[in-house]
Amino acid sequence: MPSGENFVEWLRQGLQSHRLILNDAKALVHTVADTAYLVSPGVFQRYVQEHPQVASLAKQEKLADWQWVQKQFERLHLHRKQDSGLNIWTCEVTGPRKSRRLHGYLLEEPTHVLSQIIANIRI
Repeated sequence: MPSGENFVEWLRQGLQSHRLILNDAKALVHTVADTAYLVSPGVFQRYVQEHPQVASLAKQEKLADWQWVQKQFERLHLHRKQDSGLNIWTCEVTGPRKSRRLHGYLLEEPTHVLSQIIANIRI
């Protein structure tokens, strides 16, 4: 059943199985500032693609399906907020050929959410 907890478990399993890529140009998860960064809305949209039953739950709350998942994730309080209270952070990701600005969530404790994946990477 889709939920914030289910999203986090899907994220953990996706990274462990390499179904979700970490730190690649098109990755939905990056390591940034000693934590993990979840690209929004991309990571939530990817979850919805794999969990079509979210659509009916989102419709009940008059939200887009990915926004429903994002809201469920926010309710877990696993992310860092800005001093202003905003949830979303902007990060610049620089690669060998270009850089781009991404919007997303910084996790408070990445090892709790992403277990061994983040623990094994030098951030």
